[in-house]
Amino acid sequence: MEQPTLPQEPQHEYETAVYVYQSNVDEDVLLTGLDQTYLLLANKIYILGSDYEPASLSTLTCATNGGKTVELETRTAQALYEMLQEMEADGVSDLAVTSGYRSYSYQVSLNNYYLNLEASGISADAYRHFGAAYIKTNYTDKGLSALSAKDAEAVVRSYSAEPGKSEHQTGLCIDFVTSTAGLTEAFENTEAFAWLSENAYKFGFILRYPKGKEGVTGYTYEPWHYRFVGREAATDIYYRGLTLEEYLGASQT
Repeated sequence: MEQPTLPQEPQHEYETAVYVYQSNVDEDVLLTGLDQTYLLLANKIYILGSDYEPASLSTLTCATNGGKTVELETRTAQALYEMLQEMEADGVSDLAVTSGYRSYSYQVSLNNYYLNLEASGISADAYRHFGAAYIKTNYTDKGLSALSAKDAEAVVRSYSAEPGKSEHQTGLCIDFVTSTAGLTEAFENTEAFAWLSENAYKFGFILRYPKGKEGVTGYTYEPWHYRFVGREAATDIYYRGLTLEEYLGASQT
């Protein structure tokens, strides 16, 4: 499907926004001029091909979870460094990157892992997705302790994209963790999340899957998942309370 573009006359909050930084931020890194490269949409409707990969990737030199190797699109990595520098200047340092770019082949492997995992039992995600009444009626009352393949796939699709439908393939997004919270809603209780909620847009990042927008984005709330779109678009999205889909006028139906 052809990628959506900005409406002809979008409301530009960034034109009047005032940005104040505590550290020596290289603002040129954050500005993309609304380049379509950084507004690339990957979701359940707008699907990337198996051969898609970013034009340029860089291995992160900042803190990563367990010291793992994580790659990001090069400009996104540079903007991340500027944001982490500002966080540290504000006294927030408990934050590490746990996921960045994922190739199509990696997504295939991850998808198979999640499907097998959900089909091996009845997880907390299964209860969240179906509800306790459904699990009781269809499983526990029947003495069953593992989901059917169909239900396992439904659960996986609620939190993980099929290959080609994950924006991790764009190299433009990041999953964060702290010493006290991983990839769970507990991340929203961290000092890092509070800071990101107020400041990430100043560095070109948006909370990609906000609470209450599941019907728009197609995915559950993920307080740890941030996406680089450039400071101009991020400011518009932040002040207008939009998702990337809404900003681009792209329907999920």
